[in-house]
Amino acid sequence: MTRPAVTITLAAALMIACNPVKIPTRRMPSVQPSVAYTVQGGQLAAPHRWWRAFGDDTLNAQVEAAIGANLDLRQSWARLRQAAAQARIIGAPVLPEIDFTSTAARTRTEADSDVTYGSSWVAGFGLSWEIDLWRKIANRAEAAVLVARASRQDVEHTALVLSGSVTDTWFTIREQANLIAVIEDQIDISRKLLETVEYRYANGLTDALQVYQQRQQLEGVRAQLPQARSRLETSSNALFVLQGRAPQVLDESMVEATLPILPPLPTIGTPADLVEARPDLRAARDRLAAADHEVASAVATMLPTLSLALGYDFNSSSFANPFNSGMSSIGGSLLQPLFDNDRRGAEVARQRAIVQERLDAFTQSFLSAVQEVEDAIDRERNQIDLLDDIDTQLELAGRQLQAARTSYVDGVAEYLDVISAVQTQQSLQRQQVTAYKQLLTYRASLYRALGGTWMSELTPPPMGVELQRRAGPPGEEENEV
Repeated sequence: MTRPAVTITLAAALMIACNPVKIPTRRMPSVQPSVAYTVQGGQLAAPHRWWRAFGDDTLNAQVEAAIGANLDLRQSWARLRQAAAQARIIGAPVLPEIDFTSTAARTRTEADSDVTYGSSWVAGFGLSWEIDLWRKIANRAEAAVLVARASRQDVEHTALVLSGSVTDTWFTIREQANLIAVIEDQIDISRKLLETVEYRYANGLTDALQVYQQRQQLEGVRAQLPQARSRLETSSNALFVLQGRAPQVLDESMVEATLPILPPLPTIGTPADLVEARPDLRAARDRLAAADHEVASAVATMLPTLSLALGYDFNSSSFANPFNSGMSSIGGSLLQPLFDNDRRGAEVARQRAIVQERLDAFTQSFLSAVQEVEDAIDRERNQIDLLDDIDTQLELAGRQLQAARTSYVDGVAEYLDVISAVQTQQSLQRQQVTAYKQLLTYRASLYRALGGTWMSELTPPPMGVELQRRAGPPGEEENEV
């Protein structure tokens, strides 16, 4: 390298570290978080993979299957690959670009009836480099790296949400299976009551009205079955789609007609812990940091730009001959913006507004995350109170039914009182199943709201996804796209 080139390169290297804007260290979030939640958590930490707290091996298998094949999660992985590639593209100009060029030509010249031919062949190397005086490129590259890191957090957040969706769907499936079992028992009880009333009618101990009333009560219970079966089938369809599969018939033998026991309340930490435990908050934080680097890069575009170009060409007068001459070149350019109608200044203002937007968005997301934890605990506590009340009502309903039967047999009460007591008891039994499932859902919501670190262990799926189309009639070979 010639002396001027060495001088220019060394001078540029000394100036590369200059940054026109200091990247700020921000308080995250912009509001002071509470020291603790308004409610106290338990004493035991939740399992690393939170859904295992319910002790349901089939649920564990369903969640793992979804994490391995869910298409929304695969799309998140693809977006991460795009962001990582974009970061490499944006950061590439930090180093010089070196190109190889080669040209060959054959010429024919006519003069005074004489024809002459000539050949030329040129091969050369060229180097071009925008010297990053003010870290314009470096800040832009750092912003792209932060965006790619935020995309990784998006993958983890998608996995966290997916685990919750699968768990909720599985609880719904088990709830409906439990509800179907309860309804079938209620149908048997109502059918036995009908047989008793029909026997009394056949022996002249009652009238036809009571038979019709009991038949109506029986059909009312039977009418609950189609709704429960429909919810079971549609929930199983949703589960298959969450696992990246087409809906199919669910193997009901693996579905227990009961719901798991509520695990002990886990430790919940402090609101400040959510910043590191929640991938959506980490993603928002990285995007805010990326916006700060974009501001620095935008400011740098208002300052001088220095570019360097080096080249060397090898020449030959014939394709068959070796290179017999060469030519080197060195050049540089300096660009200082003078007037652009404040275009660059407006870009700086725009980037600073993006920073403020993302700071406020992060704070809002943090507050929403704290609210999710508080809401889940509040709902769970009140749902437990509701279940206690339902238990009390069920006990009273049983006594009411017994008293109604006794009064009816003694001829003191109408059979309609018996039907009313039966309907009350059966309605409470169905309500109990649904309320308990909702309690489990609130606990799952708490686990999701607390976040975790298990998502960081996930690895991307393989890239080779083959799509096929049929080239001809059925039975012929398929072509890969």
